[in-house]
Amino acid sequence: MQGRAVAQGFLDFVNASVTPFHAVHSSKIILTNAGFQELMEHKPWKLEKGGKYYFTRNHSSIFAFVIGNEFSPETGAFRIIGTHTDSPCPKLAPASKVASSGFIKLNVMLYGGGLWNSWFDRDLTVAGRVVISKGERIETRLVHIKRPILAMPELAIHLTTNRDGFEYNKESHLKPLLCSLLVSNKSHPENTNKHSEGLLHLISQELGCGVEEISDLELCVVDTQPSALTGLYEEFINSPRIDNLASTYCALQALAETDNEGKDIKFWAGFDNEEVGSVSIMGADSVITTNSLNRILTTLCPDMTGDFKEVVFRKSFALSADMAHALHPNYSEKHHPQHAPVMHGGVVLKMNANQRYATDFVGCTLVRAIALRHSIPLQEFIVKNDSPCGSTIGTMLAANTGIRVVDVGAPQFSMHSCREMMGTDDAYYYYSFMKAFFDDPHPVFDEAALH
Repeated sequence: MQGRAVAQGFLDFVNASVTPFHAVHSSKIILTNAGFQELMEHKPWKLEKGGKYYFTRNHSSIFAFVIGNEFSPETGAFRIIGTHTDSPCPKLAPASKVASSGFIKLNVMLYGGGLWNSWFDRDLTVAGRVVISKGERIETRLVHIKRPILAMPELAIHLTTNRDGFEYNKESHLKPLLCSLLVSNKSHPENTNKHSEGLLHLISQELGCGVEEISDLELCVVDTQPSALTGLYEEFINSPRIDNLASTYCALQALAETDNEGKDIKFWAGFDNEEVGSVSIMGADSVITTNSLNRILTTLCPDMTGDFKEVVFRKSFALSADMAHALHPNYSEKHHPQHAPVMHGGVVLKMNANQRYATDFVGCTLVRAIALRHSIPLQEFIVKNDSPCGSTIGTMLAANTGIRVVDVGAPQFSMHSCREMMGTDDAYYYYSFMKAFFDDPHPVFDEAALH
């Protein structure tokens, strides 16, 4: 992919990927079109050198890999990129319906650390998955109501005594309005159901099922405004879920376009639940990565014994790819002056002495060498000593697998907002770096540095 095509491809991907479930569905389409074969965790695997495979867990995490046609445990290694599919958002509560002052509102659970003020006064809707019961058979279906049906109206300035800032209560004020009871009672009178009758009717119409067949809902509140190229020269991407679907799309596209030549296994993991700590069966701080890598090796090399898996792991290398904070022109004092990534400045190498990131200086050298060989610009990021530092999946992958991990990202504004912003050039640099990581002919480890 070239230049602007990466940005446009991401716009299409993120518009379709309104929840982690939809992101996995979008990823499956891209992988299937690229010749990948789906595996099931609950069934035996049959793998071949040169093969391309993927599997999912919970329909919200996805894992894909390409086995080099010359792979052997003696000479091969894993090249791993880890991303995540989830983003902060309000999620509907198990009993979502609230009648108040002539309106139906929705109880929500706040998922992750969102900039919740950014959700006010926007055209919102719901998306996610629905559990449908048909007799003794249960199935899950994706749903996305594409028109605006929700809103969180802000309190008018005339009705507040606070003129200095916007204050809100997370429990009281982040309940989206769904409908007016005066209007709703004429169409779908509300009863004692846990969810709005009108909402259930709309979902049933969307899915072509009966309301009585809807057993449960797992729905996110999402923005209806599509992503867009913005700026005087269309040099910016404005979009929801840039953190971290930009990383996910670039890694996915890089893997989909890679070939099966070489001695290594190229592996991409798109985890769920990063925004809430990753401690789940589909999260990065679980056994899923180690178990999957072990399963690949055991299936490929059934006659091998001894410590061959440990040998492969120790030669392997991983990137934890999550977005980074760009130098903000209105808040430049928040960045370290010598470690402030700029938009359109290239891939960001993230470091932290307190292990909030997994990057070490040997890994930095390997990353810089790949970037240099492929003419991809790199930037460095650390937080100021008087500032907190975020974290992501890198340290978990390193600790759980024993594989060297480097944290990388692309610079963006407004992380965790309902609508975020990044540079179009950085999307291309990010994708190009991941493609180079998978395809670079040089080994991904330095034997002298492993001791």
